[in-house]
Amino acid sequence: MRLLAATIETGIKGIPRYLLAEGTDNDQLHIHVSEVGPGSRSHAPHIHDGREIFYVLDGTAEIEVGDDRYTLASGEAAQVNCTVPHGIRNAGEDALRYAVIIAH
Repeated sequence: MRLLAATIETGIKGIPRYLLAEGTDNDQLHIHVSEVGPGSRSHAPHIHDGREIFYVLDGTAEIEVGDDRYTLASGEAAQVNCTVPHGIRNAGEDALRYAVIIAH
């Protein structure tokens, strides 16, 4: 499989270099890295099509899926049902860095 330098986006959020496989579309399979301070979140819980995975790089996260809450530490991940309101917030005292992978 041939890799091409990303031309759709340069400097994708939190990722300095992003290579796409030839013939693929960043809208079908997307990744980005977010960082939020203690007690903060990037956005409110939301719904959308597709599948989503949160992977905690640093810190402590609280994953919200509907009325349920799950705590994740560095190196842990969660796949969520995107048709249910879901989100992530920093549940720790230090910065939270996490990767989001979305497949449409």
